[in-house]
Amino acid sequence: MSLLSCGKLIYEEGDDCDESVMHVSLRVSACAGGSAASRALTEDEVPGTGYENFIDVNKLHILFFDKDGIFLQSFEPEKVLPTDNSEYPDTWELSGTIQNPPKTGFKIVALANWPSDPKGLKVGETTIENVCKADWAMGDYTAPFTPSKNSPIPMYGVKTHKNKISFNSDVETYLGEIYLLRAFAKITVCLSDDSSASLSSVTLSNYNKRFACAPLEMYDYTTNSSLSEATVHLAGGSSYNDPARSTLGFAPSADKKSWTIYVPEYLNADPSGTACSDRSHIELKVKDSGVTYQIDFRDYDGQPETHFFNIVRNFEYHYTVTLTPIMFRVTVDNWVFGGKVLIEM
Repeated sequence: MSLLSCGKLIYEEGDDCDESVMHVSLRVSACAGGSAASRALTEDEVPGTGYENFIDVNKLHILFFDKDGIFLQSFEPEKVLPTDNSEYPDTWELSGTIQNPPKTGFKIVALANWPSDPKGLKVGETTIENVCKADWAMGDYTAPFTPSKNSPIPMYGVKTHKNKISFNSDVETYLGEIYLLRAFAKITVCLSDDSSASLSSVTLSNYNKRFACAPLEMYDYTTNSSLSEATVHLAGGSSYNDPARSTLGFAPSADKKSWTIYVPEYLNADPSGTACSDRSHIELKVKDSGVTYQIDFRDYDGQPETHFFNIVRNFEYHYTVTLTPIMFRVTVDNWVFGGKVLIEM
């Protein structure tokens, strides 16, 4: 489906550089085989979910680093093909030739849908951490954001080969699959089937104006399980939010039973779980009524007003609301690796 220009790896290992051309292939995927490492939904749910997996192969960059995370070279594949015939392929296979591949272990980094191409990469100097923290690795968040072909979600992935790989110039060597993490979180509010009242609007009280395309401290393998314990990566390396100071409306489904937004990471709490002064929350306005309800990002299973949690990339925060003229109840599905914690308030 797509044909990119043929390229070679330019890394030279001393004066005895092996000039043999090797054929290699690898895969990049926005879904990890249906495991908890991905929170993508199926095509027939709400608008936008198909494009939360979309990978723009014309904005896909593959970078090779040594076992210590030092930049070696870029890879420009000869062929980029989807692994299925779906409308929004979430897995692509790349193949091409490389020259003098590393012999004692290496890392492969995939950058997908980033707002800028890689800049200033220096062989033997630039690290993966430098890439993740670079100015060109930051982006401006356009609200309201809906994933589309023209505005896909930025993604990042890394895979490490610790052991030596035997390359053969006559055989294509498969380098494995790189799983991608989305730079945004997904927040969904749904009305339960037994709700008799309707919502006129759902809004987020605040959100960050800029975002970092890649997570911090994930330089060996991309896995959703590590994000819950990782430091939220805010644009520019800041340790505090740069909020828009305005509300963000959720996009409703056609029947207004489901409301969804995609947003950058946001700090709602300090490391102890204590709420930040500029924390964000969700507001629900009931149709034909002046009633407004508030939902915080916190653990309602503990003591009141304790254990607030951040909005973290590649997570889905799902709230099911039961709404009647005499009752308001919310079930919070707080996404965690390997399952969901159900909380009622």
